[in-house]
Amino acid sequence: MSAPDSSAYEALARSIERELELIGEGRLDELAALQTERARLIESLPASPPDWARPALQRAALINKRAEIEILRRREALILDAANLQLVDRTARGYAPPVEQRPHVRATA
Repeated sequence: MSAPDSSAYEALARSIERELELIGEGRLDELAALQTERARLIESLPASPPDWARPALQRAALINKRAEIEILRRREALILDAANLQLVDRTARGYAPPVEQRPHVRATA
């Protein structure tokens, strides 16, 4: 890979940008395919990146941090939704009519 051919590193940064978009849009079911594609791309890169790849890698690292923050934000929203559901359930049960206790018939000989 030569200095002018930074397309693989740019593709890596674009892949992480796409991940951030998918997370932001809540399209989490599409993440697995994207991660598989990214793993193949990373396997094709050299173990030690060349100096000219630094800008693309720095951009990828920053976008990855934003994706982590978005995941944490979505997680917190889900936790709050679950807590609200529990509150709504308890409230609804409070308005439910009382359950009538019926005596059981015992048949003895």
